[in-house]
Amino acid sequence: MAVLYSCASVGRLEGGSIDEEPPRFVTSSPLPGTLHNKKKKISIEFDEFIKLEKANEKVVISPPQVQQPEIKANGKRVVVNLQDTLKANTTYTIDFSDAIQDNNEGNPMESFTYTFSTGAELDSMAIAGTLLDASNLEPVKGLLVGLHANLADSAFTTQPFDRVGRTDSRGRFSIRGVAPGKYRMYALMDADQNFKFSQPTEIIAFNDSLVIPSMEERTRQDTLWKDSLTIDTVMERRYTHFLPDDVLLRSFKQKSFSQRLMKTERLIPEKFSFYFTAPADSLPLMKGLNFDEKDAFVIEQTTGRNDTIHYWIKDSLLYQQDTLRMSLTYLYTDTLEQLVTRSRRRKRRPKRKRRKKGRRVRKNRSRLLFCRWMCMRLRPWMCTTISH
Repeated sequence: MAVLYSCASVGRLEGGSIDEEPPRFVTSSPLPGTLHNKKKKISIEFDEFIKLEKANEKVVISPPQVQQPEIKANGKRVVVNLQDTLKANTTYTIDFSDAIQDNNEGNPMESFTYTFSTGAELDSMAIAGTLLDASNLEPVKGLLVGLHANLADSAFTTQPFDRVGRTDSRGRFSIRGVAPGKYRMYALMDADQNFKFSQPTEIIAFNDSLVIPSMEERTRQDTLWKDSLTIDTVMERRYTHFLPDDVLLRSFKQKSFSQRLMKTERLIPEKFSFYFTAPADSLPLMKGLNFDEKDAFVIEQTTGRNDTIHYWIKDSLLYQQDTLRMSLTYLYTDTLEQLVTRSRRRKRRPKRKRRKKGRRVRKNRSRLLFCRWMCMRLRPWMCTTISH
């Protein structure tokens, strides 16, 4: 009789091959491309448990939302709650970029976009391009790129974007759900998250020409393989390609300055000067109040930027006047950092030589000592007079 025994060996359980597949879309409520949608809660289901990576940075909703939406991962679902009131007859796109990942291995689902419309049509055009830093031509990550249907330059500072996208690590961006038309394109480091240029310290970029979206039919080849070495079939497939896809933007930081009249002076009778804190596109407008300003001066600009201006008076009778009164109109930076027109009345007198302070002090001191001496001399007499 034989007895065989052995101790159990400690080891780890093998879980099979590593998951390298990203999550796959299953369904959603409402369904993608839904028209006349009134729901502000969107639930999107995938084929495995998922997580969201930096949703606040990567997920871009267009048109932009003033109130921050709630975006959460719940098991196999992503739930988006929009806080803003839905706009009528508008296409909404939720661009997740690569924020959706499987829960175990973190495989990202690339370029996933969900779309619906509150009207009867679904706008499907797209505009793409690249954003570079103007100083070194390096790609810029994380900048907001937006479109304005309002073609006025002031729209960039007064109204939020109509459609938005965000640049990735390569500086690439794509704006989806665009309707046919003409647009102005800008980029913005939106520090205060109001989707418009409202702070002088924000990095910006702009396209100097209008952007007109279009599309065309193209053909690409798809290859089917029998194995890793043998091609089975090469098929041609037609697809719709959206243009423009090569918009190039260069970002920069606007120079911050405050335009104001720093000082005025008239050191000699035949010349007076104005000094401003920043360059200007044009000369200030001057109107004489006690003289005729027409052809009365020779203007000298030492810098050539309209920030230091010297006026030489031609007529000797004019510069012999003690005071020149004038109205000056120039550009001025107000409290909202906007250039506005400002008018002020000025008086220009020649600078007179002042007496030396030391001589005046000595003279006053001499008078004081004389008064004290007189008081001491007169005090007995005053007392005698009072006693009588």
